[in-house]
Amino acid sequence: MMPAREAGATAFRVLNKCAGEVTPEGRWRWRCAVQNGMLLPVAATLEEGFLHLACVPSAGRKNEIDMERALNGNRTLAGGVKLALGQQGGGLHMLADLVVLEERQLMERMRGVLHGFHEGVRLMKSNDTRGGAAATVDAGWGEGLGGILREATWPAKERGPNDFSAELDARSAPPASIRMSESGVHFSVELVRSNAAEEASRRALALFLLTIGGALRMVRAFVQEAEGHQSYGLEVSLPATPAAEEIDHAMAALSVGYRMCAQEASVLLNAGAARCYLAARDVNSTHNPDEKKEN
Repeated sequence: MMPAREAGATAFRVLNKCAGEVTPEGRWRWRCAVQNGMLLPVAATLEEGFLHLACVPSAGRKNEIDMERALNGNRTLAGGVKLALGQQGGGLHMLADLVVLEERQLMERMRGVLHGFHEGVRLMKSNDTRGGAAATVDAGWGEGLGGILREATWPAKERGPNDFSAELDARSAPPASIRMSESGVHFSVELVRSNAAEEASRRALALFLLTIGGALRMVRAFVQEAEGHQSYGLEVSLPATPAAEEIDHAMAALSVGYRMCAQEASVLLNAGAARCYLAARDVNSTHNPDEKKEN
């Protein structure tokens, strides 16, 4: 891991090059703005070798419909950006966690995050509630992916062309799937699967998993429709040429995520339990376009 002083200097230089109005707000904390058709306020924090980026756009609403929409499109966002519920409330946040590498690599990661923020704003403004498509895979990249994974310390096994798996550090967890697409390398694990989840379960799972996403570093929640069922899970998305350190952090993050929420996600497949959860969380079930937006 890069020494804290060096990591802080690197992060500050990258923020200065990629954003405007960079203002220190304490030790290893900055407030800045990025141009995204409009100025988006971004809070940046350096902690334990990670640059954490958080943005709360005006479109960041908080009701059941918005939660479901966010979960459906979450894994489509570039740069590992995720929509999640922030720990301080206030609706949906756009978040990203970057391992602080050398400046050129961090700059590349930062550009991906800015692109993901742009996509996140567009997603929150849309009315599309369909599930995000699975990543398309070019089987010709399999050998390259295997070489990338061998550089990391976390063991991975090849299951087929461009199809790898790795055991998580979590009891009863299925192996994590590792695939490559045009947008990068994706590490994912399924939490629960449903053939016909009731509306209450869908919305409770969206709310719960987006809350978990706000508490976990690197990990974003997703739902994917495939072969007549819905699969709910967790994913870490890295660039096409990730550093070994990023891969190890990705697998560790998925392990923590699975331990935190797999059992609870399974309970929410029960419609009665889901309705109790939604009532306890007190989230609006309807979207009022005239309601004042949260900032």
